[in-house]
Amino acid sequence: MLQLTEEELLRYIKSSESDLNTLAEIHKLLVENNIKCSIEEIRQKIAPLHCDGYLGNEPTVDGVNMYYIIYYPEYEKESTIT
Repeated sequence: MLQLTEEELLRYIKSSESDLNTLAEIHKLLVENNIKCSIEEIRQKIAPLHCDGYLGNEPTVDGVNMYYIIYYPEYEKESTIT
């Protein structure tokens, strides 16, 4: 089971050299960072981020979904809300 928060997943996607990533490229990023997961687990994490507007989807002419970050919440170490 993938033990990765949505924020952590966004951070890994943001660290990619490319602005557009396929699901396979996102999977490769995770594996390179020693995060073991299945394809279905990644789909289950990506879908809500896309539906909630954190990730955009740009389908190619051959039907491959390319994902890009719309919004990445960069949190400070301490909250500034009082």
